[in-house]
Amino acid sequence: MVNPFQQQVRLRKVIYTALILALFTGSLMYRRFIVEPQAETLQLREASRGEVELTGSAVRLTLTGSRGLAVTFLWHSAMKQFEKHHWNEVELLVSSITKLQPYFVTPWLFQSWNLAFNVSVECDRPRDKYYYVSRGLHLLAEGERRNQGSGLDADGQPRFPGNPDLRHHMGFTYQLKIGHSDEKNAMQCLLEMSCIDPLQRDPKKLLKSDQEVDLDQFEKFCQDHPILVRRISEQLDYNTKEQVVRFLKDNQNVPSRFKEGQRTLGEETQLEEDRRQFPTLPTPPPQLAFPAHLQHLKDVWPNIKARELSPEALSVYLFSRTWFTYAQLPLPKPFIPGEEDPEFDQVRNRLPKHMTTTLFRAYPAHAQRFMGENLRDEGWFDGEGWVIPEWFDSRGRDEEVRVGTEAKYHCRPAAELAYQLYLDLGVQNGLYLTPQQRSQLEKEAALFRKKFAVRPGDFMSLRQDQLTGAMGKSYFAHVQLAWCDRYRALGNYDAHLFEADVQRDPQAILANKLFFNAKRLQRRGESPKALATYEAAVPLWLDLMLRYPNFRNIPTVQEETYETQLKYIRLLQAEKAGSLRPLMLGMAQLPAWPNPPWERLLSANQKAAIIPIRAFRGPLEQILAYTVPNHEMEFKRVLLLWSQAGLPMPMLVYPGQQQRLLATKSFLREPPRNTQWQALITNDTVSAVRSRTPGLRGVGGGPSGPPMPLPPPRK
Repeated sequence: MVNPFQQQVRLRKVIYTALILALFTGSLMYRRFIVEPQAETLQLREASRGEVELTGSAVRLTLTGSRGLAVTFLWHSAMKQFEKHHWNEVELLVSSITKLQPYFVTPWLFQSWNLAFNVSVECDRPRDKYYYVSRGLHLLAEGERRNQGSGLDADGQPRFPGNPDLRHHMGFTYQLKIGHSDEKNAMQCLLEMSCIDPLQRDPKKLLKSDQEVDLDQFEKFCQDHPILVRRISEQLDYNTKEQVVRFLKDNQNVPSRFKEGQRTLGEETQLEEDRRQFPTLPTPPPQLAFPAHLQHLKDVWPNIKARELSPEALSVYLFSRTWFTYAQLPLPKPFIPGEEDPEFDQVRNRLPKHMTTTLFRAYPAHAQRFMGENLRDEGWFDGEGWVIPEWFDSRGRDEEVRVGTEAKYHCRPAAELAYQLYLDLGVQNGLYLTPQQRSQLEKEAALFRKKFAVRPGDFMSLRQDQLTGAMGKSYFAHVQLAWCDRYRALGNYDAHLFEADVQRDPQAILANKLFFNAKRLQRRGESPKALATYEAAVPLWLDLMLRYPNFRNIPTVQEETYETQLKYIRLLQAEKAGSLRPLMLGMAQLPAWPNPPWERLLSANQKAAIIPIRAFRGPLEQILAYTVPNHEMEFKRVLLLWSQAGLPMPMLVYPGQQQRLLATKSFLREPPRNTQWQALITNDTVSAVRSRTPGLRGVGGGPSGPPMPLPPPRK
């Protein structure tokens, strides 16, 4: 018979076991259905932050609560080694920090910047610098993957946003170290080589022997990669086909998108896995919804899994634009201040930490503008392409070898896209207002400004009960105008939009093309052809500046225009020296003071010492444009005034343009009120450019004098 005490003990064991199982099961269910969803929603799980690295996770678990102390010690040690320029030790310490605390983004940013900017500049050869820049970008890309978030909702928006600063720095490093550096031409060549199958650029394939180039294979390479070959030839001064092949040979082993020594049956090198390719690119899901102001970029998103990355021409700004666009995805939806309330979910959205959000949104458009500028600077304008000089004459053919005629090498599509991006940016963020919209808002804002004595552009808050009826509408109209004007000025939005608008004009493309050809002819020593080309381009550019008043007032446009004019003046002086110098010598004998001793003449040495005796004006800075409040309708009322410097400058206008520009005599008899005469090129621009342009012959070192006075009205 069982002892009653044993029965009680057994019953208690059963009860305890059942309670343990019930509590354990309950805790599992609670964790599964309550804790884990909350952790997922608040992005506390590593899987929702980005990619998970198992080794780092195991190390973090073993350190338990001492991880913060270890990270602090390692960071302090890294800064000490950084001050001593011990780059290897810095890399080792920062690598340890990123394993212990991968969601602390500062080490990723710091070490990538250190490799790309500090370590690279200590190298002499461009390919060595390029190697360290690529390492810095790879490291930053790894940090972005660890912090890229995960998942999409039903609308295609990220459920867990990534880090916009890491993505932005990726694009900024591409742009600054490869697109804008002192050795940008060599760096951009290496970047394009990284995107070419190593078998296609293999010197052994392009050479018949050690000294002889296979012209057929080399012509095919030029047809496939015209920008690269032209940049090597014209920007890096590798003037022969043998030198171009030598450049490819010297830089054969660069970081690439392709596997080393791997090829398929079709004699093509296999692509590396996405994360190991360089240049590295983001790989967002195809169903991802793009922001409204970037919809035009969805169709030209580079495909990292394809051998041909993009339908556009390869450019470093293609990669920076892609990363800048990717950085926009964690941001909240654009909104117009004063018109609608911003929607910001702190769990599903992120804001940039080091920049105003409106400026941050403009970077894809900036990169696209740089793409167009880069094509123009290197001579890619239209379907004319590039005629390769004398490299294939030995084959005995009479026909020229022309490459780069495809549409992707035209600069106009890039300019069109840049303008559209700037326009969409302005519309979606309240920066762009039509004259009718601005006039309507000004009328609506008048009530609020009058009642509270608020000036345009000032900010003032009202109580919630005051934001109703006509006063509320007037207040929000004032706020919208104030924020619009502030952000337009802060980001120089107007200048970017006006310039993008003009650069897509076919006449602007033709003028830029003529200026480019004139400078190239001038470098070759073909002065008469260069002078004729300049004189064909100046009227086109003048007409653009007259038709687009907002464009001509942009300081950078003024400076570039004046610098181009100085090149033309130098060429004119050199070409016409035989007639200009005697004229200037004669002018030097004229008196410069009242009642001069006419019998006293200067000696030859004295004449040579004081010539040139005055600053003269070029053909563009002598133009005064007449403007009125409605200058869009009145831009044709222009007067050309020419100085009396004694330099026979040609009248660089169209044959029918003189009548259109100079038909102002009757208008000048009774000039209307509120008129304004503006110099096409301001004195500030002249002074700034001349101060940094040494060695100008016949051009004064200081600013030009005031514009010539207007002629008095005829009686």
